Amino acid sequence: MLNKEIEEWLRLAGGKENVTRIEQSLDSTILILKDRTQMDLSLLASTTVEADVQFTGEQCRLNIKDVSGSIYNTMQELKIGDDVESKLEGSTSTRKKRFSPIRFVSDIFIPLMPVILGAGVFKILLAIIMLIDSLSSESSSLMESQTFMVFRIIGDSAFYLIPILAAVSTARLLKSNVYVAAVLGGLMFHPEVASLFSGEQTVYFLEVQLANQPAFYSAVIWVILAVCAAAYLERGIKRLHLKGIPDIVAPFLTLIILVPVMLLVLGTVGEWIESRLPEFMDTMVADHPILAVILMGAFSLLLTMTGALYMLLPTLINELVTNGSSVILGGMLVAVVAQAGASLALGLRSRDASFRKLAFWASGTALLGISQPAFYAVNMRRKSSFYAAILGGAAGGLYLGLLSVQAFILVGGLSLLELPMFVEEGSLNLLHAIVGVVIAFTVSCVLTYILYGKKEKNTPLY
Repeated sequence: MLNKEIEEWLRLAGGKENVTRIEQSLDSTILILKDRTQMDLSLLASTTVEADVQFTGEQCRLNIKDVSGSIYNTMQELKIGDDVESKLEGSTSTRKKRFSPIRFVSDIFIPLMPVILGAGVFKILLAIIMLIDSLSSESSSLMESQTFMVFRIIGDSAFYLIPILAAVSTARLLKSNVYVAAVLGGLMFHPEVASLFSGEQTVYFLEVQLANQPAFYSAVIWVILAVCAAAYLERGIKRLHLKGIPDIVAPFLTLIILVPVMLLVLGTVGEWIESRLPEFMDTMVADHPILAVILMGAFSLLLTMTGALYMLLPTLINELVTNGSSVILGGMLVAVVAQAGASLALGLRSRDASFRKLAFWASGTALLGISQPAFYAVNMRRKSSFYAAILGGAAGGLYLGLLSVQAFILVGGLSLLELPMFVEEGSLNLLHAIVGVVIAFTVSCVLTYILYGKKEKNTPLY
C-alpha cells in the first residue's frame, strides 16, 4: 500500500504508468515522465506536495527532495518505472545497461556525502587553526589541550567509521539486513583486535597466517564485497521458504560462514601483499624513483580503497630515517590534488544543480585534504573524470620525480596546507612541489573537461 506522500507524487506525475524510470541524485529522487500532458499540476498548489518540475526538450523530470533516499528505495521496491523502461529499451535497443562496479561504489557513497562533507569542513577548520598556531611566534597551549583533542576526535569520527557507514549504505542499496552489514563493517573495531594485530605476534586463524594490519580488513572495497555476499546469502535463504525457521538463520549463517571465509581470503591476500608490496616499493624507490612517484601519483587512492596503502608505512618511515626525506609523499599529494581538478571540471560541465554543488564542494575539500567526496561520489560516476584524475596524478608525479622533489616530514594528512613539508633551505624544492601540484590539478581538470563530451554531458548523471 502506497503511503499518502508517494501516492500524491505519483498523481502529480500522471500515475505510475507515466513514469519511464526513476533516478537518484545527491539529495533528491527524480522521476522521468513519458508524457508531460498527463501530469496533474494542480497538486503543486497543495502544501503537502513539494517537487521541482523541469522540462528539457521533450523530456519532463520531476525532482522530489529525498536526502535520506527513502523515497527512492520505496519506489524501487514497488518497481515503479521498471515495466515502462523495459518496453522502451526493447523498442529502441536490445542492449541492457551494463553493471559498473565503479559506479556501484559511487552509488554507495552518495548518501554518505552530507555527513562526510560536514565532518570534512570541520577537520579543515581545525587544520587551519593548527597551521596558524604553528606559524605564530607565540607558543599556545590550545593544540595540547584536551578540548582541542576532543574537537579533533569529533572531526575524525565520520572518517573513522566509514567502513560501517559504507556497509550500511551497501545494505540499503541491496535491500538487505543493515544490522548484519554494520557488524561486518565494524568487525575490526573490536577492542581486542588492536592487540591481536599489533604486529608483536603472528596471527593465525584455522592454521592460516593473517596479515597484521586491521585497517586492511576494514578497507572500503572489502567491506562492500562482504556485504554483497551477505545480501546474496540472505536472499538465497529466503528463497528456500522454510517455514517455522526464525529470522535469525540468515544472520547466524552469515556470521558463522561468511566472516570466517572473509578472514581467510583477505588474511591470505593481505599477508601476501604485506610481505611483497613494501619490498617492491623499496626497490622502486632505490632503482627507479621517477617511476615510483608516477605510480603513487596515479594509484595511491586506489591503494587506499583496498587498504594496501597502510602497508607502505614501513617504506615511508624507512625513507625518512635513511635519507631524511621521502619522494613517495609528493606522489601521494598530487594524487589527491588531481581528484580535486577532475571534480571541478565535472562541476563546470554538469547541468544537474545538486551534483554541481557537490562537485564544487568536493573539489575544495580535496585540495584541503578530504579526498573521499571527490574520489567516491564525484569522479567515480564518470569514466572521463576517473581516468583523467589518474593521468593527472601521474603527470604531477612525473614532474616531481624528474626534479627529485623531496618531502621532509611525515604528515597526518595530504593537502595544500601541508606544502611546508617540502621546505628546504637554499633550494627550490618547495617551488617545484607547487609546480607539480599545479600540473596534476590542471591536467586532470582539462582532460575531464575535454573527455566529458556532448553525448556524455546530455546523459542523466544519476
